[in-house]
Amino acid sequence: MKYDKFKYLYPPRPEYKTPNKDLHKYDNGDYVVQPKYNGSCCIVFTNGKELQVYNRHKELLSNVCKDIEFVKLAKDDNWYVYVGEYLNKGKLGETGIKEKDKFVIWDCLVWSGEYLIGKTIMERLELLERIYPCHRAVVNEDNLEMYEHLCCTEYKGIYKAPAYLNGFEWLYSQIVKTDLYEGLVLKKKNSKLQFGFQPLNNHEWQIKCRKETKIYNF
Repeated sequence: MKYDKFKYLYPPRPEYKTPNKDLHKYDNGDYVVQPKYNGSCCIVFTNGKELQVYNRHKELLSNVCKDIEFVKLAKDDNWYVYVGEYLNKGKLGETGIKEKDKFVIWDCLVWSGEYLIGKTIMERLELLERIYPCHRAVVNEDNLEMYEHLCCTEYKGIYKAPAYLNGFEWLYSQIVKTDLYEGLVLKKKNSKLQFGFQPLNNHEWQIKCRKETKIYNF
C-alpha cells in the first residue's frame, strides 16, 4: 500500500501481559522477543527533508534532542515510518551512565513509500537488520559505547533494539538488573502488520512481560 504523504499512524500496541514465571511457555520457536525500554514510545515520519516526531497519543513529541539524525533514516526521497523508544527519562544504562536523548528503533511501518501491511514482524525485523546491522559498540565523539542489549547505528542518536529467538527467561534475568529496561515484549513471528489508524491496533500478536514491582507492607 502506498504511503506518499504524511499521515499519522498509531504504533502497534501490546495489551496482553504475562508474568516472567511463564516466559518458558512462549520459548517454543513461535515468538521473537525484544527488550522493553524505559522511555516514551516514539513514531518518526521522514522523507529526508520533512520530519515529524510523534508520541503514541498522536501528539508531537516535545523537547526532542535536535542533534539526533532522524532525517538520515530516509534512504531516498520517499516516506519512512519507524516506531521505537525515545530515551528521555535519564535511566541508568548497562554501564551505570544515564541514557538520554537516544531513539531506539524496534519496528518499521513504512519503507520507501510502502506501508508494510501484510508483512510479518520477522520480515520487518530482517529488513531493519539488513540496513542497520546489530553492532553492539560504536565510537561516539571519541568515546566508546558498548552494550549487551542495545544495537548501535552509524547515525548520531539512533539505535536499534536487538531481537532474540530463544532464551527468554535468561534474557529477562539479565535485563531486570538495569533501570533502562522495563522488561520484554514478545511478538508472534508469523504475525502480519495490520492498519494502524486507531490507537488500539496489532495487539493480538504482542505480549508484555514487565519487571516485577516491589510491594511494601507497612
